[in-house]
Amino acid sequence: MKKSLLLVALATSSALIAQPAPGPKARIFAKYDTNKNGVIDGDEVEAVRKAFAADPKGEFARYDTDHDGKLSDKEIADLKPPGAKKAGEKKNGGKKKADTK
Repeated sequence: MKKSLLLVALATSSALIAQPAPGPKARIFAKYDTNKNGVIDGDEVEAVRKAFAADPKGEFARYDTDHDGKLSDKEIADLKPPGAKKAGEKKNGGKKKADTK
């Protein structure tokens, strides 16, 4: 029994160690993509703009790439971390599965 618990503990801790911490884009994206559809859209865009206006030197400062003091639609779209789907894209990339017959 003790060996089983030790193995479970080791497997769990190694799985936690193996996963890298999310980067700043991924953390921001997860925070503001409140409906978890893979896109910052609708009310989420307004929440991002409001947060940036409240603290322009905060978490969004690096994403104001044209340095105009506002986040454009493109700058907000660029918050999408690598691997996140594009607006309107389905999980399988919109492709049908090949027949396996």
